[in-house]
Amino acid sequence: MERPLDSVIDLQRALTDLGHANERLHGIPDWMQELHEEHSARKTEMEVLEASIDEAVAERRTAEAEVQDSQEKLKNYQEQISAVRNQREYGALLQEMDTIKDAIRALEERALAALERQEEAQTALLELQESFKEIDGRYQAELVKWEAEKPSVAKQVEALEARISVLRERLPPASLSLFERTLERFGGAALAEVRIIERVGKAQQIWSCGICNYRVRPQSVVEITNNGSIVFCDSCKRILYIENVAG
Repeated sequence: MERPLDSVIDLQRALTDLGHANERLHGIPDWMQELHEEHSARKTEMEVLEASIDEAVAERRTAEAEVQDSQEKLKNYQEQISAVRNQREYGALLQEMDTIKDAIRALEERALAALERQEEAQTALLELQESFKEIDGRYQAELVKWEAEKPSVAKQVEALEARISVLRERLPPASLSLFERTLERFGGAALAEVRIIERVGKAQQIWSCGICNYRVRPQSVVEITNNGSIVFCDSCKRILYIENVAG
């Protein structure tokens, strides 16, 4: 009869392998990570420039529209000059017209500055797009290579999921429940290896938890070694195992 601890160790390892396989399947492989980061950075730069262009265009159009509105107001004031009845009204009208002219000049400067920013960003974008072609070409080629490898990784995921299902069924319900609660508590890492931390004389050995370094009782080592029992660390509460006697 298989010892519960052996099945727990196998289940933990299978779950860990499954996590790594899923990362490979749904993430970016290590061998193209650097290219992916460069590709993403260049795309982000282009998106920033495109947003800058859109912002400059919008600001220019707004300023130009306001110029047109102000010019219409100026025209209306100019048409009112012939109807002025005294010097006071004439002075007030001229002051309004000067204010509008100042506003028009400021708006025209704003529109021109926005146009210059737009053109600068467009030039920078064209240069970046040209240099991006080479990076994108390499990236697309690596994606094709990665897509060709995905089916084998998907098969590995499927095989691991099947093995995990078998291992879960193999464990007694109480042992499985203990393992799953510990697994959830520690974010997917339920086990801690027991290690020798000191050798006194020729026979006596001192053991410790490989995670928290808390001393492991000799009786716990016996239960793990001889019976394959599920024993928890007295400190960190992970399930203890000894590598050289693991099933």
